[in-house]
Amino acid sequence: MRSEEEEQTPNPNPNFIVRPSRIKHMLQILMESHVQVSLVFDNQLECTSRLLDVSTNELILDQLNNRAAHLKMLPGTVIQVNAKHHAVPFNFSSTITGTLHDGSYLMAMPEKIYHPQKRSFFRVPIENIEKYKFTAAIQFSENLISGYVYDVSFGGICIAVYSNSYVKKGSILTPASMTLKDGSTIQLDLTVCSVKKSPLEGFTRVGCEFLNLASQEKREIHKFITACERERAKK
Repeated sequence: MRSEEEEQTPNPNPNFIVRPSRIKHMLQILMESHVQVSLVFDNQLECTSRLLDVSTNELILDQLNNRAAHLKMLPGTVIQVNAKHHAVPFNFSSTITGTLHDGSYLMAMPEKIYHPQKRSFFRVPIENIEKYKFTAAIQFSENLISGYVYDVSFGGICIAVYSNSYVKKGSILTPASMTLKDGSTIQLDLTVCSVKKSPLEGFTRVGCEFLNLASQEKREIHKFITACERERAKK
């Protein structure tokens, strides 16, 4: 079992995802988001497909409409897969391992994914965010902010805020309260790093870093992240 120190250690290169469980997790997100992926062959031939399934050891890609490309999808063929998720590059290379009766393709799980993060810690997206309420006061003002935890990392959280808010980059949120998986809450302080409206999602994303997180709260955050990752890995 990994120690707490290993769990909280940031990826030495935040531009790449290398841990197998996180590679699988991110590919599942790509699949569930129905993101179109671009396949690039060694002769620069390029066509589009999408992920149909993600398992522990392999992926399933949808059949290609381009016949020339389809004929190249042979076992042993190495292809580059490029995509974007929330405007962030999501690129990897892997090997075709076979085809299925419906014309789709089996591909080996990649060893790493190029997915540059603005934060040095890997972010875990939260499912059913309405379960995880967040409230805080904005320091040196009478304004409050409320919403739900959208994603979490060992370095901070992103909050989905549905109402108008006066929060801005550099604001200090103190005191803040966050609901955990068991329904309990923890108190913490945060620094706002980014504020981005997301019209398609219908809310504003407020990215925050933990500020002087106490040991007990740090342990609770680590437990919360581990539980969220395990929940995603079961799917």
